Amino acid sequence: MRRRSAASHSVGRRRFLTLSAAGLVAAGLPRAARAQGKRSGELVAGLSERMLTLDPANHYSISSTSVHRHMFDPLVDVTNDSKFVPALAESWRAVNNTTWRFTLRKGVTFHDGTPFNADSALFTLRRVKDNTKLIKSFVYQDIESVEKDGDYSVVVTSNRPFGSLPAHLTMLGMLPPHAAKNEEAFFQKPIGTGPFRFTSWTHGDHIVLAANPTYWKPGVPRVEKVTFRFIPELSTRAAGLRAGEIHVVDRVTPDLVETLKSSRGVKVFDVPAVEAQRWIFQLAKEPVKDQRLRQAISLAIDRNVIIKDLLLGYGRPVDSPVPPGLIGHTSLPAKPYDPERARQILKQAGYTNVSIDFVLMKDLYPKQLEITQAVAAMLGEVGIKVNIKNLEIATAREHRSAGTYDMFFSGWAHMPHDPDWYFGQWFTRAGSEKLTRYNNPRVEQLIAEGRVPDPKVRQAKYEELERILWDEEPEIWPYYSVAIYGVSDRVRNFEPRRDYYVLLSDVAIV
Repeated sequence: MRRRSAASHSVGRRRFLTLSAAGLVAAGLPRAARAQGKRSGELVAGLSERMLTLDPANHYSISSTSVHRHMFDPLVDVTNDSKFVPALAESWRAVNNTTWRFTLRKGVTFHDGTPFNADSALFTLRRVKDNTKLIKSFVYQDIESVEKDGDYSVVVTSNRPFGSLPAHLTMLGMLPPHAAKNEEAFFQKPIGTGPFRFTSWTHGDHIVLAANPTYWKPGVPRVEKVTFRFIPELSTRAAGLRAGEIHVVDRVTPDLVETLKSSRGVKVFDVPAVEAQRWIFQLAKEPVKDQRLRQAISLAIDRNVIIKDLLLGYGRPVDSPVPPGLIGHTSLPAKPYDPERARQILKQAGYTNVSIDFVLMKDLYPKQLEITQAVAAMLGEVGIKVNIKNLEIATAREHRSAGTYDMFFSGWAHMPHDPDWYFGQWFTRAGSEKLTRYNNPRVEQLIAEGRVPDPKVRQAKYEELERILWDEEPEIWPYYSVAIYGVSDRVRNFEPRRDYYVLLSDVAIV
């Protein structure tokens, strides 16, 4: 990634450490020195994705997570450099490979005055495990029991190692037990322990939140009101920012950066994202089930041209399926650009007049059509014809499930800041059954062995399985993404997140 002006923001690629060998005991929540002055003003954020639910257990939307994080606190929080820190759990530790103990924060209340305690954690965790209709339920199916040990301690036991549990809990807001009485009514006017209270929600358009004056963190929040507007069209989000109607916008594309930088009152921030772009192959389908063809395709793609000319430097070369900063990241040999070698492999394998379908989810990723067209030209140079199918998102996903594609333009933002979900979703037989049809028993074994709480064991297992993936090339990893935000110069203390979250609890406006 290129160096930029002082308006740019970057984070160090510090190695991700979650637990000590004996299990993590988290230190007290660090509190940045901040003015304890009176909160004032209103922040307006323009998000790229519409929010569909106010239930924190029933989605995997980044925009929804951004909104929910203002109303609901999780047990565990995660910093921008992928360190797990206390939220409603003051500390936690791995008792053994299948047991976690969480010690909860005292003196916290929900927005209606209900105390937060072990009953809240029990209800929230049992609900997401038992109600399999909830979208996040599948992540928690390994949980065997959730029991309380006193009013402020919870013990979670799983039927197999669950080393990524603290990571997943960063995405699960705690609920009051009385939500069970009428969940439909509760989630129309939800109650959490977060820094903001629910005020109103106009479906598909915006949600309004008001400051929680009794929030447990001193000095937070710093404004009286936050409004999240859902605006899928980047041009509309950018226009609102330039007009001063919106203070923060997400998902800025590289080609809009200079326009925003030259706009009065606007700053641009970018940060290496915890996301790898990935173009998946349909591994049960001829001809791409042949590893030789996949290798030839990889060799024929000039990744540096994509990063430099199409992403304008807002991308990073991939050296591991897991981005830097996360547990499991390792540095593997760079994928070479060698079209002559690609032609030789195709000739030796007897491939002539190869034609493949490359399916895109329309307008989902920055510059994806232009990038795919460039890749089609590169592959054409070695004798592979690419049929680009730029489909509406729902239709494209139907093709993915049906397996009626050869390559599929995708991505993976590691929202839990842990690769366990990625590996389990895409490289176990059960997870990939309706995706890529990947099946390698050794990789599946390594994924299972990599779920123990010990970070050293996890790192070693992940490095081994990534070397296998690197050689097999069940996917093309063309670049790591960069998250780009546009921000009003009236905003203070905004942190551009690597996970694309827009978090405004500690942000002020002048």
